[in-house]
Amino acid sequence: MRSHAISSTMPSIPQTQSQHLIPPFERIQFTGLFVLATGVGWFLFGLILRSVPDPTLINYLENRGLLSALVMGFVFGVVVSATQWLVLRRYLPDWLWILAGATGYVLLTTTLEAWWGWIGYALTLPEMVALAERVPPQTMVSLTGLIRTVLAALCSLWLGVAQWLVLRQYTRSSRWWIGVPSIAVIVSALFTAFSAGLVLLNINFPLDLNVLSAGILGITQAIALCALQRNSSISPITSASEVGYNQAKQLGKRLHQHLSDAWTGEHLNQDSLNYLVAVTETGAIATYKPINQAAIDQVQQTPLPKLIIPEVLNPENGIAPTLTQFDVTFLPSGKLQVRSWNGVPLLWITAGMLTVILTASAIAAHFNPSVIDVN
Repeated sequence: MRSHAISSTMPSIPQTQSQHLIPPFERIQFTGLFVLATGVGWFLFGLILRSVPDPTLINYLENRGLLSALVMGFVFGVVVSATQWLVLRRYLPDWLWILAGATGYVLLTTTLEAWWGWIGYALTLPEMVALAERVPPQTMVSLTGLIRTVLAALCSLWLGVAQWLVLRQYTRSSRWWIGVPSIAVIVSALFTAFSAGLVLLNINFPLDLNVLSAGILGITQAIALCALQRNSSISPITSASEVGYNQAKQLGKRLHQHLSDAWTGEHLNQDSLNYLVAVTETGAIATYKPINQAAIDQVQQTPLPKLIIPEVLNPENGIAPTLTQFDVTFLPSGKLQVRSWNGVPLLWITAGMLTVILTASAIAAHFNPSVIDVN
């Protein structure tokens, strides 16, 4: 009865059709953790190979062959998908992500191995050998690398399909995910080719292929996950238009100060009180929406009911104000957390994470120059 009475006194809140799988205000944290988890998975896979006591088995697994490709793909898929799921489980509780990853990587590696075996056989034909002798060696190397990249991108569609079969249960309009792993392969190949091209200009900028590939895959999938929208979820407060990121950041600071001045301190409940709060361009609190049950039950312990100005939603001129949304959390410790609902633009996150990955890849190549040879 109490929660019903409280909610009935609140102004109506406009609804939206969907919500992102990853809350926009958690994009930076999620992307960083997901990229790190992907890198850890690659590292653990290499550690597993090095920990095998039988060198004959290692040599067998590293040699070409459908059986070795199947085993390598399965182990790699399980390890990398499991580390990714440790981050994803907060937003995607279905452990089938691990099964989808293992299946996708098995199909990827075996298909790639089969296709590459056919191409390798074709290159041994007398006609192809004679043609290769008339082509400059550098051109032949570049052509081989291009073919390998195209095949890897095509085979990566298997991974996209397997993961999409899981994601579609929780997200809407997500069929484009099928091409995400292929994009990661192409982007990684472009950066590798760029590094090799710098050598021709007498600029030495080697990149560690393992760090680069793991980082690009992690970034590509993390950004794509941030762009996915849930099938059904709690709808945020919304308006026809919103202010830019920099202005929202300033409004967030003003809202934090406004709430801090009006809040007496920590509340009695052990749970955090989480709200969506909408403010106007002048900083006035127009409306709010409880997110968790504790927030509904203890809203009177927060300053929100006293600070809200519902009249701003119905101005005399009839023009609806521009609202900026914030995720506001009153913590049991007495601290207040205010985060912009729209978060940092994905383009900024992508650029920042790419810079970090390229730097890490260059550092790894510097300390281990034998990992990659761009000549």
